[in-house]
Amino acid sequence: MKSLALLLSCLLSCAGGVFAQDYPSKPVRIVVPFPAGGTTDIIARTLAQKMQEEWKQPVIVDNRPGGGANIGAEFAVRSAADGYTLLMASTAHSINATLYPKLNYDPVKDFTPITVVAETAQVLVVHPSVAANNTRELIEFLKSRPNAVSYSSAGNGSQPHLSTELFKSMSGTNMVHVPYKGGPQAMTDLIAGHVLVSLATAPSAVQNVKTGKVRALGVSTLKRIPALPDVPTIAESGLPG
Repeated sequence: MKSLALLLSCLLSCAGGVFAQDYPSKPVRIVVPFPAGGTTDIIARTLAQKMQEEWKQPVIVDNRPGGGANIGAEFAVRSAADGYTLLMASTAHSINATLYPKLNYDPVKDFTPITVVAETAQVLVVHPSVAANNTRELIEFLKSRPNAVSYSSAGNGSQPHLSTELFKSMSGTNMVHVPYKGGPQAMTDLIAGHVLVSLATAPSAVQNVKTGKVRALGVSTLKRIPALPDVPTIAESGLPG
């Protein structure tokens, strides 16, 4: 259950010298393959503001959600390969090649990585109605209700999806996966009680934990995170990895 990494990439030909001294000479677009308000979107908008201040050119965040991040990536591929369309890719960008055999783009050959922008922890959160105050109690709760509990994710192939499947495998539990177009929708339905469990990214989870809308049971990182210092790591609860 690793942290979510975000990578900024551009079309392949942008590596061929497009970043000359006069770049950028016009507005730059950052395509975010997830809805507004999610972790990838928040980081992209923070980065765009800094880039705009540095470059003195507009940097526009363009949300293209859906298809497990494939819609946004395909839109970026079809854009002019001139360095003015960037993709804020998450781990889904590399994962999707194994999940979708007929992608209309090559995640490796059609893009050039620029830099890793951020990494963020995941937080195991539950609806307040769930009778569990730590990871071990959640495992017992789930084992007593096989396939009766649903969990939300930011979409098929997203880091929360695969991390929760790993959690299920390691804990010997079964839950029903409910995929959404992005993290905000997944969190909204968790708060509403339509699903009961989620391994959400920290930016999506922290404020909702602090306001009592959801309960945090553990974090995916090796150490506790500063934003939730009282929440143990999942490994501390007896589930290594």
